[in-house]
Amino acid sequence: MTPEESVQAMAERLRAVDYARRGDKAWSKAALLREYFRRAARWADAYGCETRTPFFDIAQCVDPGVRAEQAVIDGLVRDVDDGTRNAIRQVAPFMLHWAALRAAPGGVMPEGLEDPFEPLILLFERGGGFHTENGEVNLEYLAAPLRGWRERASAPPMASFAGEALDEIDRAGSVAQFGHVIGPDGV
Repeated sequence: MTPEESVQAMAERLRAVDYARRGDKAWSKAALLREYFRRAARWADAYGCETRTPFFDIAQCVDPGVRAEQAVIDGLVRDVDDGTRNAIRQVAPFMLHWAALRAAPGGVMPEGLEDPFEPLILLFERGGGFHTENGEVNLEYLAAPLRGWRERASAPPMASFAGEALDEIDRAGSVAQFGHVIGPDGV
């Protein structure tokens, strides 16, 4: 797959997401967000990336010469912008640049570093998105602090991205927080 094809495939994957915000998947989304923080911290450490936020252009840090086409980025951001504070507008360009880097000739990924954006993409695919405010990531029924994200580099990786494992995280989180399993309508 060429870098251009990889970028287009990622753009289509992100366009296919239903960004309507619900709350029934907040707990698995929080787990996926923590895994993204862990992976982003590991990439930042490995490449000496100077960033204070976990949402940064990892591809720029790894190889600034490989970029997605701006027209593709602009089209995707326009297509997924729902007028809310959803972070997809902020992180979509980083994901597209990453897709270009992954498919670039000679783009060797260091052993032991996982795809940083896959947990974040799965987070979006589980329904809706998130926004940041007051130093936290808002995930409907949960908020995850941004501070300390770099310390997650040494945390153990998430055990499973399988749908049934993520569903169990949501079931257990919902029962612990509300005393019952909530559905997409919050009931």
